[in-house]
Amino acid sequence: MAPFKSPGKDGIYPALQKGLQSLLFPVCKICQASLTLGYIRLIWREARVTFLPKPGKDDYTTAKAFRPISLTSFLLKGLEKVVDRYLRDGPLLDLPIHPRQCAFQAGKSTESALHQLVNRIEKALDAGQGS
Repeated sequence: MAPFKSPGKDGIYPALQKGLQSLLFPVCKICQASLTLGYIRLIWREARVTFLPKPGKDDYTTAKAFRPISLTSFLLKGLEKVVDRYLRDGPLLDLPIHPRQCAFQAGKSTESALHQLVNRIEKALDAGQGS
């Protein structure tokens, strides 16, 4: 995360990285408490969305001509990265997930999951299992 990117709704800039040694202990305590309690601060759950025009579009009167950028909390992004690394380097190596699971698998996304679901529905309809 570049240090001078725009902050999320919490107003904390990633420039905080520059003084990380003195802030590491309190930030770790906040993140540990969040994970222990299973609670994410409300301000961390809020996002500020900015719509950027896609280059080379002829018409900017439709939503498709813009790309949304979500500005979320730098602290939450950091926590997400730590949890992601833990999962990928630990439990997911020892206990592989089902091939149809789309999270944590390269090349798969929510779009993949929706495609799988639509495919199953279409097959069921073709087989006469629905009305």
